[in-house]
Amino acid sequence: MKKVEIYGLRISEEIEYGIDIAELIVREAQNQLGGITDRDVIVITSKIVSKAEGQTYNLSDVKPSRKAYRLSRIYKTHPAAMELYLRAGEIKAVVPIEKLAEKYGHLYEDYAADREDARKVIGEHPYLFLIDVSNRLLTWGGIDFSNSPPGHCTSIPKDPDESARRIRIRIKELTGRDVAVVIADTEWKLDKFGTVDIAIGSSGIQPVSRKFAGRDLYGKPKFGGVDDLTDLVSAAANLVFGQTGEGIPVAVIRGLEYEMSEKGVSDVVYPRGAFREFFRTLLWEYIKFKILYKLL
Repeated sequence: MKKVEIYGLRISEEIEYGIDIAELIVREAQNQLGGITDRDVIVITSKIVSKAEGQTYNLSDVKPSRKAYRLSRIYKTHPAAMELYLRAGEIKAVVPIEKLAEKYGHLYEDYAADREDARKVIGEHPYLFLIDVSNRLLTWGGIDFSNSPPGHCTSIPKDPDESARRIRIRIKELTGRDVAVVIADTEWKLDKFGTVDIAIGSSGIQPVSRKFAGRDLYGKPKFGGVDDLTDLVSAAANLVFGQTGEGIPVAVIRGLEYEMSEKGVSDVVYPRGAFREFFRTLLWEYIKFKILYKLL
């Protein structure tokens, strides 16, 4: 029987700048789980890594640019928040959530903890900005106001792969155990209603399984076999993380078979310009197919 186990570590103390995340994880794993074992995959929410690394903002301390002020009036967004979005990277798309909610509001209400609070949240975030942050498309550029005091927010770690590597090495120093570390962040899905946790940084695990064209049960080479392992473990960890006040920002995944690697998530991100080329090719092939379909 093949089995993979997921354990959530509850963290009660406030995460402050400079805290040793690895030491905290090792201590809580010992108290709650009996310790860390070799080849455990430690999945950590980006939120606590950001707080430990000082990637936090008080909006009253952020000075908006003239452009941020003008855009904030158009998009009904706090000027300081708009400034942070512009700093995060290049805005690739703008989704009018408030307008869509007028048409598809039943989705938000059907899945809301409280309908009035749902309307309030949409009013506070009437537009979703899809931002290119180091070749990764992140909603609001990873700027996150949840689980922070009012008027405060966090951004993702500056180098998530390096953050994961440092934590992995520190865990090795403290325990002697070889583990993998994945830093996860929550993203809205663009093809259906809902969110899922994805990996933004990793160390110690091959990010994508290297089984492309491996043979299937009938001996045929398969177009596939390249599972995004870091995204998969991030999504699995979200089952214990939760999204609101659970207080479980760390998950230990045990029993997963994986190839150890020094590569990180950045090594499997598409190169700059790939999305533009992909959609240009997609549009041309679609037009060509429609023409050929009519002629043949």
